[in-house]
Amino acid sequence: MAPSIRPEVTPDAEKKPRPLNATEVRDRTVGTMVSAALLAVLGTLIFAWALRAPEYPWLFAVGGVPWALGLCMFGRALWKYTRA
Repeated sequence: MAPSIRPEVTPDAEKKPRPLNATEVRDRTVGTMVSAALLAVLGTLIFAWALRAPEYPWLFAVGGVPWALGLCMFGRALWKYTRA
């Protein structure tokens, strides 16, 4: 007797993502851009803290992390939105 394979486990049963309509794409893009803006605000606050506390020069590098992440998120969202 051959072992039975559940249909949800077989490679043929892989679910392909459905294409998003224009409203869903716009909502996801705006959500990602808002998150990126909040990361930029966080980075700005860390930079401001670093300016007031010169004994912690590593804070400038820490402040750059959310800025860089936010910039990448914003750029990727804009790229995907304009290419969709």
